[in-house]
Amino acid sequence: METTEKNASTDPTEDLDPVFEKRVDSESSDSKNSDSPPWGWGTKLIVGTLLVAGFLALVFRFNDYFKLVLTAFVLSFLLYPISKFLLKTFRIKWRVAVAIVYILVASLLIWLLARGGVGLATQVQNLFQTVIDNVDNITELLDRWSSQTINIGPFDFTTPQLDFELIGQWISNQLEPIASQAGTIATTVVGRVGGFLVNAGITYIVSFFITSESEGAKRRMLNITIPGYEKDSRRLGMEIGKIFNSFIRGEFTVVSIAIIVYSIFLGVMGLPYFFVLALIAGLGRFIPYLGAALGWISFFIGALLQDPTPFGLTKVVYALLIVGIAVVIDTIFDQVLMPKVMGNSLEVHPAAIMISALVGAQLMGVLGVILAAPAFATVKLILRYSSRKLFDRDPWEGMQYYQKPNESVLIKGLRKIWEKISSFLEKPWRKIKDRFGRLFRSVEKKANKNDH
Repeated sequence: METTEKNASTDPTEDLDPVFEKRVDSESSDSKNSDSPPWGWGTKLIVGTLLVAGFLALVFRFNDYFKLVLTAFVLSFLLYPISKFLLKTFRIKWRVAVAIVYILVASLLIWLLARGGVGLATQVQNLFQTVIDNVDNITELLDRWSSQTINIGPFDFTTPQLDFELIGQWISNQLEPIASQAGTIATTVVGRVGGFLVNAGITYIVSFFITSESEGAKRRMLNITIPGYEKDSRRLGMEIGKIFNSFIRGEFTVVSIAIIVYSIFLGVMGLPYFFVLALIAGLGRFIPYLGAALGWISFFIGALLQDPTPFGLTKVVYALLIVGIAVVIDTIFDQVLMPKVMGNSLEVHPAAIMISALVGAQLMGVLGVILAAPAFATVKLILRYSSRKLFDRDPWEGMQYYQKPNESVLIKGLRKIWEKISSFLEKPWRKIKDRFGRLFRSVEKKANKNDH
């Protein structure tokens, strides 16, 4: 892959700026001329262990505040490029650009909350209640398609035999507690809106100050200078910066586009509660495999609840059509959009990201799911660096970056279909271009004659 070769062969420490090297030299000379005696390795190990233990103790003790600050950093990380764009475009002061961005985003969030906050909660409540009320109807419908022979030309297919009564009972048992809680969502939102707004306001203000005070900051996430390891420190910072840029900014970009595309698609297909289902599928993209399957299942169930079904289709065929198009959309996202936003990120197996997301959800909720992938990639980078240094090997040799997945059968089929369509339309399109070209040339000649 070109990205891998480029990153593996290029040494990003070769372009160290002179100011950085001069500062490092001055710090090294100051340390040599200092009267303070250096610490031995034993002292360094004890102090380092105590610092790490103290930090972890503070994190567990003040977990809520830690999540608040971490959320503020994530928000600052997302809004930093927009502020920088305003700074370069309108040539205004940094703090003015940051203030404009944060005021606009806050206004948008308040408008969305006022317009759709309670309505969204009501939609979630109605969706779960509708599923509970129609579980028996859904299982009866699917039972009619169980062990049925379907004829497609010369081929015969027999659908599997499933115990849909047992499945329906399991769904009911799982959704009843959620439905009972969903019935009080509106009341809970109104009752806790004060505390939520206070926490959100504090987080937003902290994020504003973080962003407004970051003018001129280095682009790398890690800026620690260790005597003798300046180049390694800079390379680590650059790699961690690429990881967070891809996994946070990139993933948020993909999730936002996915929610918009799903909302339009499901709305056009006449699916009820389309925005709630689009949110489920879009946010599910933070978790590989499991998130996509969750979205498809929600689409399938939502389609079965549609009565009457659009386009004169039966419920099952309509549901399968919705899921089939959703699979195509997800495949296009994975094959086209994801490589563009993940190209410079350290390669991490999707299964590892999925497990990390599940662990992160247990520890920190939604924030843990969002930060699971970059956190795992960062830990992998540091462990790789440490293990290779222990054996006196080059820590940067053979670094593996995100590689575009192999084209699936679906993408190959779509590509062939597009090639046939384009070749079929090539001759008519050429004729249309020639006809319009002749028309424009004749008009131009007449205009020139009139001018003379």
